[in-house]
Amino acid sequence: MRKNIPPRAAALVCWIMSIFSFLLGAIALINRSMGTFYIALILIILFMIVLPKIFWRCPYCGASLPTRGMMRIRFCPYCNKPL
Repeated sequence: MRKNIPPRAAALVCWIMSIFSFLLGAIALINRSMGTFYIALILIILFMIVLPKIFWRCPYCGASLPTRGMMRIRFCPYCNKPL
């Protein structure tokens, strides 16, 4: 059984890494490095879609939390318990 990651920490890590991936993509476009740009796209997909679906869950009911506005969510919309 995997250890539960606190949802606030998971949201913060995904948010920071998404910003880093966007910056990496912008730098790759400026330098015309398409290999680095594709890596940045894969990282963006990973940190904005895949990892939030896996780790951004309520610790009480286990429901996958909405990713829109994930840094502002303080209570689970399904069981109303604090995150």
